[in-house]
Amino acid sequence: MARIALKRRLREVWHKLSHLNATPAQIATGFSIGIFSSFLPLNPSPLIVATLAAWLLKRNVIAAVAGAVTSILYIPLLPLIWLAEYRLGKLILPVRHPLTLDRARLWDVLQKGWDVYAAMFVGSIIIAAPVTLLTYLIVKRLAERWARQKNESQHSD
Repeated sequence: MARIALKRRLREVWHKLSHLNATPAQIATGFSIGIFSSFLPLNPSPLIVATLAAWLLKRNVIAAVAGAVTSILYIPLLPLIWLAEYRLGKLILPVRHPLTLDRARLWDVLQKGWDVYAAMFVGSIIIAAPVTLLTYLIVKRLAERWARQKNESQHSD
């Protein structure tokens, strides 16, 4: 039942994206901002970060919110993602406090120390960058298709 509701919600998001009054690049950039923000260890606020970043960068805020909301798909993977972020960041930054998978909850991370959080933050950027780029390319291609379909339907009227 929850799976059907999730699929329906995702279709609604894609439908709204396809009807935005924006260029394909604006839609793709906004959506990618939302995806990027969802990787930062700031939960539960990727929505706020995406909205502010899109607004400050003068990108499509609605698309950014849609990207951040889409991150709900990988919530079950958050402990694994945070652990991967920590391990990547630990390769770059000195960390005094260990983090294990069973302890990969944000509150526990903050209680460990800022060195752990800083490592996670750096690691999140390393993970988010290629995912964001791939997302941008996919969403831009989809948005270009939506724009062509809009033009074709307007010309056939």
